Amino acid sequence: MSVKQTFMKYKQMRWYSTKQKMKVIDTVNDLLSNNELQHKCHPGIMKPKQVEQPAWLKDTVLKILKEETISTNVIQEYSKKLRLHLHNRHPPLEPKDMKLKFKEIRSRIQIDDAENLSDEELLQYPNVKALFNSIVYNWTPILYDKYTSIAYLVGRSVPEYSVLYRIFKEIYDNDKNFVPKTLFDFGSGVGTVIWSASQFWHESIKEYYCVDVSGVVNELCENLIKNVTPQINTNYVFHRQFMPASVIPTYDIVVSAYSLLELPSQKARIQTVLKLWQKTEKYLIIVEQGTRVGYKIIMEARDFILNYGNKMKNAYVFSPCPHDFKCPRNMTDDTPCNFQLVYLTLPIGENSSYKYERYSYVVLKKGDRPEDDVKWPRIVRPVLKRSKHVICRMCTNSGTLEEQIFTMWKNGKNTYRCVRKSEWGDRLPFEYCETTEIEEPEEK
Repeated sequence: MSVKQTFMKYKQMRWYSTKQKMKVIDTVNDLLSNNELQHKCHPGIMKPKQVEQPAWLKDTVLKILKEETISTNVIQEYSKKLRLHLHNRHPPLEPKDMKLKFKEIRSRIQIDDAENLSDEELLQYPNVKALFNSIVYNWTPILYDKYTSIAYLVGRSVPEYSVLYRIFKEIYDNDKNFVPKTLFDFGSGVGTVIWSASQFWHESIKEYYCVDVSGVVNELCENLIKNVTPQINTNYVFHRQFMPASVIPTYDIVVSAYSLLELPSQKARIQTVLKLWQKTEKYLIIVEQGTRVGYKIIMEARDFILNYGNKMKNAYVFSPCPHDFKCPRNMTDDTPCNFQLVYLTLPIGENSSYKYERYSYVVLKKGDRPEDDVKWPRIVRPVLKRSKHVICRMCTNSGTLEEQIFTMWKNGKNTYRCVRKSEWGDRLPFEYCETTEIEEPEEK
């Protein structure tokens, strides 16, 4: 039997099945094939990978430290402790969770008639108090006096500015017709929201409404804004210590950045998110640190707004999710859905160094999701680049997490190279297509 006959006989024994695979969309594929677009610049790439810190910031901080006669070395050390405290922060326990903790305490102690003692009476026992402190997170609000506020400025301003810059740029790049005139900043802190938003809409924004409970922080923010470039008209900036009671007026952009975790209860968080949504005209942006706790806070707000908004059919996720379903992370594992960028620290008390900032966020937009919305898959973990293949983990528009192996042979040159040039957080300008694959029959 010839080689050709042997091959044909073997081919007849195989089965063919139709499956789905991803490929780059036709419009992008044409641009790539005609060398009008580079693979590393495909339209799903999140830019920039590293945000330059504000040029004016270092000198301004040094001037403030000199005026306050604060040592750069001392403030740097305190700043590191504050950053660590914020990173490990948990929300206060809810009453139902506190009951479970005391139930656990009662099961672990040996005190006569413990079941009949109130929680307050139990805490009078030193051994109970020690056990309570070891298993219950001691949440207390942070008092931002002048020294703590400056420490926050030194340690947290650059990473927060970088995160907000990237989020604003995603809106700027993907909604060209959006020209905001007003911005509302809840938990405005030292002003990083204003600094970053002004890089994109300096000409159009005529009102920055800032709310922060600390009067000291508000004063520091006002001082810093005078140095921002491009220059912001201080008559456009308004500081308040409390949330306005009325939902009127609304604002084109409403932001809560690293603030919800500072509220004393879940009820307070939900009430605040509702007020922020009611004050939103177009975009609501919520950002927290990319820890498990920060991610849960983001999902709490996301789910509430989608449930609330969908009753009136006026809310959808603009970013990062390509869908409005429940986050698939909640159904698979306890790993937070977060993203990462690199930034250069301020040279205050030590040399600048590169550090990573992980963050969780959601951008919610008012209105119905457009019918032509691309809903490209989002890369949710580092792309694993191997010899002749790439492993990519994505969140898709069907509300599922998928891990796919891309090769040039199976997916084509342009699709493969687009994935290989992409990184964690990027979107992929891909669509599904049906393909025929060969499967071997099972041996009997």
